Order: sequence, then C-alpha cells, then structure tokens
Amino acid sequence: MQTIFVAFVVAVAWGSTSRAHAELINKILATVDGDPITVYQLKKFAAMNLRARQLSGSMDPAALLDALIGDKLLEKEVSDKGIVVRDEDVDHYMDTIKERNQLDDQRLKEAIEKQGLTVETYRVQLREEIQKAQLMNREIRGKVNVTPEEVQRYYEAHISEYSTPARLQVAHILFHLQPDAPADKVAAVTAKAQEVYGRLKKGADFAETAKQYSEDPTGQNGGDLGWFKQGELLDSLEKAAMTLKVGEVSEPIRTKIGLHLVKLEAREGESHQSLDELADRIKEQLYNAALEERFQKWLTEDLRKRHHVEMRD
Repeated sequence: MQTIFVAFVVAVAWGSTSRAHAELINKILATVDGDPITVYQLKKFAAMNLRARQLSGSMDPAALLDALIGDKLLEKEVSDKGIVVRDEDVDHYMDTIKERNQLDDQRLKEAIEKQGLTVETYRVQLREEIQKAQLMNREIRGKVNVTPEEVQRYYEAHISEYSTPARLQVAHILFHLQPDAPADKVAAVTAKAQEVYGRLKKGADFAETAKQYSEDPTGQNGGDLGWFKQGELLDSLEKAAMTLKVGEVSEPIRTKIGLHLVKLEAREGESHQSLDELADRIKEQLYNAALEERFQKWLTEDLRKRHHVEMRD
C-alpha cells in the first residue's frame, strides 16, 4: 500500500506542476482587438523572429511584448488593406539577399539554420517583411519629405564631418645607416648624401637621382612615398617636409634607418566636401531617419487609436 500511495502522491504532484506550467504559458498578457497574446506566443516570437532575437538581448520583457503587439497590429493592417505577397516576390527577395552576401542556395540554407530557423520559417518572415514594406509605402512614404533647407541646415551643423585634413605628398632618397654605425661609416654616408644633395641643389632631377642613388625600394618609383596626413609620417621627416616649399629638397635628415633627402612634391590644405557633392546622400539619410520616426509614431500611436489594445496584469 505504501508504494501505491507514494506513486499516487507523485502523480498528483506532477499533474499539479503540469497544470501550473500550462497556466503559465497560456497566461494572456495582452489582447489586440480581442485576440489574445500569451506567454507562449511571446516566447515563440522571441525565439523564432530574427528581429525579436536581435532586440531581446537588450530589451526588457515589457518592451519585447510591445514589439509583438506592434507585429500583430501590422498583421491586421496588412489583412485589412488586402496586401498580398506572391511566392515570386519572396523568391526575388531571397535572390537579392544571396547576391548581396555572395551566397549560393546551400550556403544561405546553412546561414539560416545557424540562426535556428528553417528555410520555410525564414520565407514566412521575408513575406512578412515585404508586406510591411508595402504597407509602409502606402501609409507613410507619401507623408515624409525632406526640403533643400533641411539638407542645408544639416550640412552646416555637421560641416566638420565632411572635412578633408591637410596632407603632404613626399618623396625621399635614402642612404642606409645603422644607429650604432662607427664614426667612419657615418662620415662616409654623410659625405655621399651631401654630394647627392648638392647635385639636386644644382638642378638634378629628383626622380632620376632617386633611381640612381636611393637604397630604398621606392627609389625605382622616383622616391615617391605618397600622401600623408599629419602624424602619419616619421616625425623627423614630417617636420622637415612641413618647412619646405613645394619642389624644395631638405638637407640630409638622420633617422634610425639612415639619412634621407626629403622632397615636398605637393601640399593640400584642409578642405571640405561641397554641399553639391553631398546633397543627395544627406537627403537620403534625413529621409530614412524621418521615415523611421514617422513609422514608429504611426505604429505606436496611430494604429493603437485605430485598434483596441488591452494590457493584462
């Protein structure tokens, strides 16, 4: 009898636990036009919806529930507006994703499965995204506009972001010299560098001289080192280049790798990209921001006035 009694107690306890769990996952958190949203639906939304999974790491449960309510409102609007997305539209969207990410069918399938989804589930979500995009086109886009004055104000307020810093184009001729080279070696290399410097002062072509004398691989390109912004060139070479006029050559400069004759090839001062160059990009940026802001207002205010949303304790 004792064994039967224990088994009965365990069965009753398990049954109570199962009922408690069922009550928990079936607990209604909110309703949208009378349709319930349960704990189970919220968990499924967080686990299976890519956007929700991206948000859930930084959002509290209340905010996640709010996102699910927003999805339900959008579903109702899609249905009310009779928006239909064809299989061909989903196929085209998937082709675009594959092309953008350079994926074939198998690699896309693997990427989807790494997200814990099936291809079928992923297609469902793509269909929903297309539906929402079409809904946004109908309800929002026509109400968003960016004027030339707004573009102008944004450009002026963010002018520092569009600056191009001053830079120098530098060439050099290098004579290798170790930091610990003996005095006689230093004297010999210095004498050679001074001799070449003298030739340049008399009008010798720098590029041809570099090809002949430079012990750096850049010598074959006339000694050209390219363009440098402040702080990108060796400090001693930068200081020398800053004091030169375009076309001038410095006297030999000692660094840890040797002696350099530095020529300033060109100089560009700080400048800014013009508004004409940036207008289209700024307009698109402002438009997208305004579109998102208007969409969120429509979703969180306008739709909630149109539908009945009730939060449950």
